[in-house]
Amino acid sequence: MRLFFFANLIILVIVTVAIKLTVTNQKNEVKILTQKIKEIEKDIEKLETDYAYISSPKKLKDINDKEFKLNPIQHEDWIILENK
Repeated sequence: MRLFFFANLIILVIVTVAIKLTVTNQKNEVKILTQKIKEIEKDIEKLETDYAYISSPKKLKDINDKEFKLNPIQHEDWIILENK
């Protein structure tokens, strides 16, 4: 009888330790994934901020004036193509 209780106690301890290790491992994986998600969210926020800054009309005009010097197409500049 003592052997039966002792065997059950050992099995219970082994199962408890195995479950504890599994839970700890899964918690660590969740923490790692959460950190990766936070890094990606920070990158997305930076990109959204950059896009909002760059796409503002005043900034687009400044970029055009400094780098591209593009002018809008005037009606007089249109070329009408005709099929012959």
